[in-house]
Amino acid sequence: AAMVLSTMTVTAFAEETASTPTKTVATIDTDLKGSITIHKYEYNGTTEIPGTGETTDKLPTDDKEMKALEGAGFTIYKVADVNDLTNYYNANPESLPSVNDYLKDGKIDTTKVKKTVTEVKTNKNGIAEFNELELGFYVVVETTTPDKVTDPVDPFIVSVPMTTKDGDNWLYNVHVYPKNKTTYGEVTLEKKGNNTELLSGVKFVLQKWNTTESTWKNAKNETGVEGVQFGELTTDANGKITVNGLSQGKYRFIETDRGGNDGYIMDGATTYEFTVTAEGKINYDGKTDNNITITVNNEKPSLEKSVKNADGSYDNDTDASVGDTVTWKVEASVPSNVNKLKTYKLTDKMSNALTWEDKTKAGLEIATDNETTLIKNTDYILTVPEDNTAGGTWTIEFTEAGKTKLASSKVKVITVTFNTKLNENAKIGSDGNLNDAELDYSNAIYPTADPKNPNNNNEPGEDKIQDQAIVYSFQMNIEKVDGKNQAIKLKGVTFDLYSYTGKNPNPTEADLKGSAGKPIAKDLTTDGEGKTQYKGLKNGT
Repeated sequence: AAMVLSTMTVTAFAEETASTPTKTVATIDTDLKGSITIHKYEYNGTTEIPGTGETTDKLPTDDKEMKALEGAGFTIYKVADVNDLTNYYNANPESLPSVNDYLKDGKIDTTKVKKTVTEVKTNKNGIAEFNELELGFYVVVETTTPDKVTDPVDPFIVSVPMTTKDGDNWLYNVHVYPKNKTTYGEVTLEKKGNNTELLSGVKFVLQKWNTTESTWKNAKNETGVEGVQFGELTTDANGKITVNGLSQGKYRFIETDRGGNDGYIMDGATTYEFTVTAEGKINYDGKTDNNITITVNNEKPSLEKSVKNADGSYDNDTDASVGDTVTWKVEASVPSNVNKLKTYKLTDKMSNALTWEDKTKAGLEIATDNETTLIKNTDYILTVPEDNTAGGTWTIEFTEAGKTKLASSKVKVITVTFNTKLNENAKIGSDGNLNDAELDYSNAIYPTADPKNPNNNNEPGEDKIQDQAIVYSFQMNIEKVDGKNQAIKLKGVTFDLYSYTGKNPNPTEADLKGSAGKPIAKDLTTDGEGKTQYKGLKNGT
């Protein structure tokens, strides 16, 4: 609320005539120019102190936070010249005219304006000066209001000149002290990974929309006179950033660095916009409250490689005999923003112990967790090894159309199943034979048409997630010795090797040759040391 000058007692002085008392009186010097100096402050107290137009006026002391207010713009309108002023004072010596006489619907009535003096904005000391003014009445209107201000001051009228407070003279340089109530907002950002893990060390910038320049600029804490610009904001151990001192207006958070949270996809293109109202409340996502928490989530894909067991289940390992077909499964999660990723690709590299079967038999299949069908050469590009290649590699790279389909149909998991054959290169024992799968994906999303976004046109990097499954195989070693003297090794003895799946814990030859047995090798012959062996066996009897 303004300290309106109409509350002051204004005594008029006229020239001495025969009917007036014989005393020296002051008259308006019409050859002089005047000035209006506006001292603008933030003031949220309740005390009102009448102004005198002089620089010696005291300020209220009930608001310790009263500060000079920069950026408030005032335009003054001359509504009466010096002759009108003199005539008015002769008729109404103790008051100013009502400002409402010059307003229409709360705004200046341009039909009653004799001259408009261009807007002047207060400096960092809260001062706006209008100098070399013609004498007369002026209506002062706050035409630019800083965002932190709750409401502009009501228009008020100033007389140039006006009487000094003792009524003995005219004051040509008038000082006024209009004050505004201010309010500020506070907002909290919470950063999560996959909607669960709180992510610390993630960096953001906070920008504010500048309505004058129609552009985004770095935001400030405006509780100070000039405001302190926010630098790079970093989430704390609880994944949070809290900022306050926000004047009314539109803001946006932008992620600029994921910190040490490797594997997560940084989304530097999405902006999180909110508004601070005139009452200092936060409006975000359709909700308005004193302090709202904006939750920002980063996604981190996952990859799981497994192999099929004899019972049909999948695990991270199995066992097989040389020549067996081994079925593998690759499961990759799909980020909801996969359509914004430059790269999303699956790769599987087999060990040299695995042979890619004829692709018509291998039956490499790509399925989703819903009914979405992915079309080869449209949604993805498939590369497979040549037939009967040992240690080959296949890749599935999703096209733009495929990534768009995945995102729009909300596919969460892609499953790839395929077959290989365990060959003679199989490693025996605990080392096993690995099959490595890898998911390559862009680790950041950047805008291309947002010049004020610090991430604009950046090039994303790539992250890789790897997983592997193992197929084990074993070796049977036989040493044939003399029954009475084991130091004697028997050469040239032959054995037949069977795989037995029956229930007899000590199967007979008849059991082995029955339906529950299967010959694996015939006539394994011991060497000069009485030894023979057979490698490439799965678990069993």
